[in-house]
This record gives sequence, structure tokens and C-alpha cells, in this order.
Amino acid sequence: MLFAGRPFGIIVGTARRNVYLISLVLSARPKNGRSATRPHPNRSRWGGRTIAKYVLAADFTLMTDYRNVPLATFFSCIPTDQWQSRLVFRILANAPKVDAQGRPIRVPYGLRKIEASLVQANGRDSVVIADPRNIEQYIGDDTEVVGLHSMDPLGLGPVSMSFTMGGVLTPYTKAMFLDLVGRLQRPDRKYKIVLGGPGGWHFDCREGMQQELGIDHIVHGEVDHLVPEIFDRIAGGDAPPVMRFTNATAPTVDQIPKILGPTMHGMNEVMRGCGRGCEFCEVTLRRPRYFPLDYIGDEIAMNAADGQSSIQLHSDDIFLYKLENWKTMEPNEDAVKDLFRFVMEQPGVSHCYPTHGTVSAAVTNPGLIADLTKIVGGGPRKWIGIQSGIETGSPALSRAVLHRKAAPFAAEEWPDLVVRGTEILNRNYWYPAYTIILGLPGETPADAWMTVDLIDRMEQIPNGHFVTAPLTFVPIGVLRGEQFYNLDEMIDEARFNVAYRAWRHILLEVDKDLWRLTALPVPLRAMIVLTARVGGRYILDIMHRFARSKGFRIRAPAKTRRQAEGHTVSFPAA
Repeated sequence: MLFAGRPFGIIVGTARRNVYLISLVLSARPKNGRSATRPHPNRSRWGGRTIAKYVLAADFTLMTDYRNVPLATFFSCIPTDQWQSRLVFRILANAPKVDAQGRPIRVPYGLRKIEASLVQANGRDSVVIADPRNIEQYIGDDTEVVGLHSMDPLGLGPVSMSFTMGGVLTPYTKAMFLDLVGRLQRPDRKYKIVLGGPGGWHFDCREGMQQELGIDHIVHGEVDHLVPEIFDRIAGGDAPPVMRFTNATAPTVDQIPKILGPTMHGMNEVMRGCGRGCEFCEVTLRRPRYFPLDYIGDEIAMNAADGQSSIQLHSDDIFLYKLENWKTMEPNEDAVKDLFRFVMEQPGVSHCYPTHGTVSAAVTNPGLIADLTKIVGGGPRKWIGIQSGIETGSPALSRAVLHRKAAPFAAEEWPDLVVRGTEILNRNYWYPAYTIILGLPGETPADAWMTVDLIDRMEQIPNGHFVTAPLTFVPIGVLRGEQFYNLDEMIDEARFNVAYRAWRHILLEVDKDLWRLTALPVPLRAMIVLTARVGGRYILDIMHRFARSKGFRIRAPAKTRRQAEGHTVSFPAA
């Protein structure tokens, strides 16, 4: 469960993605014996808003749907410091849809989990999810705890660190979070502020920021089943400033409450945990659990009732759903196909797609990809999106940090698997959004040039479609304690070429496909596509100027498959 969180990810990322279930947790029963189900005060009204005992919120970047433009959630990480980026954000980041009382209708999936747990224990009137733009109107004398979601609160996430030159600039994620926290600071306030979610780790890296921002408590870990008790403990002044929990206290599926309302992007969770063991990723540290179909169906109904016919199936790797063979990690084809069939049979559902999946599964089970396309009704005019991590094109780095990401193949085969997997996905109308990590521990310039080589090979796939997002390494997962990769200070010619080629390819895809993939009225679609094309060229122009200032050469893309595969040598050879 994500505490007040944008579900794992949709960030691509996580080291990436967004993608981590970090939520409120409880170490023990309250020492003072206060009951988690004590009577709640009567709810009052003020200015049409609901004032409640427990107020939940997420910052504005997690409450807008970015007009449902594909991958536009990335733009939450662009800097606030330049007028061009401010214009782009203003165009894309539409206001949250609200009900008659001004409350957001669609909210991050993890925030719905917290809401459900509190309502189950304390009653509907005790809990409200607030609009972050005027959260102060939901807080009154009866309010005891304000719970905040965090995804990228201090701008340290891999996407933000990439967009802001290693934190030199301020991303919207950070700016909007600081705005939200600032609205909660009142003289002599009695309510407590607690923060959870995937971004809680930021405060481990920035000592003193918790106190400086007036955040009373930060909680790490999964505790869907214990949220009421920990809120009660916080309200009673019996909770430590920081609480950390592990798999030992994580809930079983039976202990996780079902959501009570619609979620952002029609997201519904189908499993938790992974098991592939990538060292830079938090989710591999959690044990896998699978939600049964009837549970998933009840949650989908909440989104379908709100008119969301396209359902996002959230997992850390969809191809591991109900996995049976952990030795080879080959998908349980029957279980995965049954899941997709079940979702497509739900009333009001016309499309579904997974959040994350590993490309090696497409190589081991190409027939599964073809079958899923038929189940969903995919085709030339209906592509299926999926987020996946390439991370590196270096066989040596793959062996060092990716571990079982290539399973059942050897880690050294990873670059070949990425190319073959992309071909299979594209052939079956799947559109992968890949991430690449700059500055993995132990990465050499030769490793980075191998990643450039990999992009060259992928661009030679006939009728190929994919995007690549270059992310800077952040020290999470098993690699906690390593150094952040500072893009502005540590960039070299090889890594610059990785970033340049990744963004160049995004622009190629914008030119080819953004119009077709954006389902908006023609005037608005034209404005967004034009903004993306102009903005993409502006970014490349900045990168060209940066390269000249550093004396970096930019390697020309391969023009033929033979050249991409290294049969002819261009500057420089990896």
C-alpha cells in the first residue's frame, strides 16, 4: 500500500519508478491504551467544504491527470525556473476534478487505501481527502491528523534529478509539495502532520528537513491493516518522529482493504513485490503477494462507475502474477491471461494495460504477448503501453546489478534480450516506455557507450516504437548509502551521449506518434503536440549548447542495422 501515494510508480521509476509501496506502519499498540476505534467527533461544514478528524492529501502534481496525454506525468519533474517549462506545465497540468463539496474525485491509488482503512475503523464522516490547493479549508478544531502523500517531495527522484541538472533547479514535484506543507503551518496548531509514501526516503538524505518543514512524523513500510492504530497513536502524542517497518509487519492480502472511490488513471493493484533482485530498486525487497480476481473486480468497479473505461493494472512486474517457477521466472501464462480476460469482462471496461513488466518475459513467452493482445483487442489503432527498465546496455553492469532481470537467460545476454523483446512487443502492438540509469555504481565510459550502442540497435527495428527516459542514479534499494549521481558535476562525454540519444529518440516518437496517441479535441491536441515538438527541440538545443561548452562530441546515430551491430565503426567504438 502506498501511504497517500501515487501508486508505485507511474514514475517511471523508479531506481526508478515510481514504484515503491511505502506507507504508514505501526511498531506497537499505543502505550496509553487508547482504542483505534474510539468515537469520532461530529463532522462540521464550512464554506461547502468538509472538516474532518483525519484529513488526507497529496500535492497538486499527483492530483492532475495531465489531460491523459501519454507519459505526460514525467512533466511533473520539469523545473519551475524557466518560463518555457512553466508554460508547458500550465498547459498540461489541468485542475483536479472535484465533487459538489470541492473534494477531488480521482486520487492516487495509495491514498484510497489509507482512506479505506480509516473509514473501516472510524466511519465515513471521520475522513476526507482534500484538494491540495485549499487544504486549509478542510481543517478545523476537530482535526487531529493530516496525512500527506509524498512521491518526490524534495526533488531527489531519478527523473527530477535528471531534469534539474542534479538538483540545481527546482522541479514542480518539490515546489508543489513545499506549497502544500506550507499551507498546513499555523501558529499553535493542535493537529499532527504525518508523511508517508514512496518519497519518504528523501528525508533520510536531507537531514533536518523534516523539522524545518514542520512534519511531525514520517513513516516507512506497508501497514494497510494498521493505519487506524498509528493515526490514533500520533493523535495521542505517543508516536516517534520516524517509524520504519519491514516485510515482517507487512499485511497479507486479506488484511488490505478495498478502495472506496475512483483512482488516478484508473489504476488498480493486482500484485505487490517482485523478486528479480535488481540492487537499485526498493520493490525487490518486498515479498510477492497476489490479489484474487474477485478483489480486483470490486476495485475496478469503483473506476468504471466513474466512467474510466481504460484500466491500469498495477504491479512491479505483470509477468510475475501468480508466478510458480521461481527458478526460471517464466510467466504463469494461464494466470496472466486469466487476469486480463477477467478485467476485460468487467462492466464498463474497454481497455486495460499494465504499469510495469520485464522485457525478458516477451522473449521467453512471445505467444503470451500475442494472446494478451488478442484479449485486450490491441491493434494498429490500439496500442498497449508498458513501462520497463533497460537501465544499461553493458553486459558487465547487467551481471553486477540487474541479477535476475534477464532470467531465465544469463545477465550478459541482456542487451540482446532488450532488442529481441522490443521487436516482439512492437510486433504485437505493445508500446514500451523504457528507463535508462546514468551513473550506476561501477559504471565506466565503456559501459555508457554500450548503452548508446543498444539505442542504435533498437532504432534499427523495422517499424519500431519505444521511448527511452534517461534517469540519474539515486541510492535506494540494496545500494542505499552509495553516492547520488550528480549530472551537472559528474557527466562525461559517454554519459552525455546516452542522455542525448535517449531524448533525441523521444523527439522522434513525438514527431511520429504523439498526435495519434493523444485522444483529445483537435484544438487542444494540436496545442499539446506543437508544445511537445517545440519543447523537445528546445531541450535538444540546450543539450547541443551544453556539449559545446564541455567540449563533448556527439556521436551520429547508426544509419543501418549493420552499422548499429558494430560491423562498421563510428566514433567512438565501445
